[in-house]
Amino acid sequence: MPKPHVTRTLGPIHFEDLDPHRFEDLVRQLAYDYKQWQSIESTGRGGADDGFDIRAYELIAPSQTQDDEETQEDASHPMEGNLWMIQCKREKELGPKRVKAVIGEAVNSERPPYGYILAASAHFSKAAHDMFRDELRTRGVMEFYLWGAGELEDMLYQPKNDHILFAFFGISLTSRRRSQTTEIRAAVNVKNKLRRVLNDYPRDKTVLIRDLQDHHYPYEDEYKDFDKRPRWKAYSVVDFHPVGLIVFVGEYYAYIDKPNAEWDFTDAVNKIRPVRDNWRRQGVEDKDLEIAVKGFWEQFPRARRATFFQRGFVGFDSIAFVDDKGDNRYDYPHLFVDFHTNRGPFSGRDYYLKVNGRTRETLEGLKRIRIFPKDFPEPSFGTMYKDKSITVGDTTRAALKQPQAGITIYDPGKNYSYLKATDVISVDGTEDKNGKKTLLKVTNVRVAPGKELLATCEDDPTMKVEIESQISRELKAGDTIQIVEALVLYDFQIEQNRPVLL
Repeated sequence: MPKPHVTRTLGPIHFEDLDPHRFEDLVRQLAYDYKQWQSIESTGRGGADDGFDIRAYELIAPSQTQDDEETQEDASHPMEGNLWMIQCKREKELGPKRVKAVIGEAVNSERPPYGYILAASAHFSKAAHDMFRDELRTRGVMEFYLWGAGELEDMLYQPKNDHILFAFFGISLTSRRRSQTTEIRAAVNVKNKLRRVLNDYPRDKTVLIRDLQDHHYPYEDEYKDFDKRPRWKAYSVVDFHPVGLIVFVGEYYAYIDKPNAEWDFTDAVNKIRPVRDNWRRQGVEDKDLEIAVKGFWEQFPRARRATFFQRGFVGFDSIAFVDDKGDNRYDYPHLFVDFHTNRGPFSGRDYYLKVNGRTRETLEGLKRIRIFPKDFPEPSFGTMYKDKSITVGDTTRAALKQPQAGITIYDPGKNYSYLKATDVISVDGTEDKNGKKTLLKVTNVRVAPGKELLATCEDDPTMKVEIESQISRELKAGDTIQIVEALVLYDFQIEQNRPVLL
């Protein structure tokens, strides 16, 4: 199941939010570990800085040997070292001309420093880099570095400078890494616990997903909108995902017309009910509605009857706690999750159709049209034929003995043109020991050209075999075939005056 992917990263550091002196302080902090300094001085804050903000003396290792002729007066002073000049410019842009001018203000060609660093909050172009290098070489500077916004960020993101990053910008990557480690550890613990509780093959197991912010469980009446926004709900598990749990959210009666790329579904009845939801029983009204919806849906041609599935994804990292025992009301695992206003506990969903309970179809390229009504009529039977019957072959007659069986009759002679959807008719040669024949409830009657049927048979070769077996010859494009689809009808359904329940 796909899950929306979010890239977690930091935005650019806003050096411009620092005042000029704080920017100097930041650069000085970064410079401390850059070289081995004899001393480092902040000269910019006191004024009369001779054009630079920080002066530093690089430590020079004492010579291992001394010339015999070298006198004490000629020896280097312990506090001497290579002079470095560091300038700080908190400016948005520094082009080549501006870089040249900044260097000219600070670096004297006659007495150049050993090293020079220009640090700025701007990003430098290649031309600015080239100007920087050429100008300092010309002025006799031995080492020089240009620190732009990118270079300063790189230094701040080094673990050794995490304390500087936090001191100046309130960001700690070390703390963030610790937080991420904690989150990962928690998600792994949830995953391992669920695998112990649900086993490695959790399909059809039941879990109760509960809102972490809820304080009224198990009293549904505390929420006026509980039916629309339940704060806890039982779900049947589909499977584990590498980073979460997939559950069934909905299974609805649907319609699909593949040749015209159209579809529809009704959410009046959700056929998915957790296996062990002991407290939310299906009421009589719900059953009556399902019978009505089912009766409407089964009048579609069998090839256009579909089931619309919705699945929800709950990430391991979003599950705050797992109660593996549950309670006496819902005696299966409880998962505590932060609910979202619009999508409940799910960070992602996927949708698909199944045709005839087997073939899976995506919604891509399909246009939804209005097929299902808002209100469904009460189911009833049409004409119940007592003096007429249907004749079928031995194979079809044998299939009628299977539970919840249905048949399709292909009749080139249109012998059953008098039949309509919801009519009831018996089948010849199906008498039981009491002399009762098998009854069928007609679900759909239509006429189809042979060309259309042949096109359909390309996707289902067994259909062509069935048609030609019934018409006792080869199916031709010029044929006109009457199709009668029907379901076996049982005595109790006649008494209830209701359609077949699958």
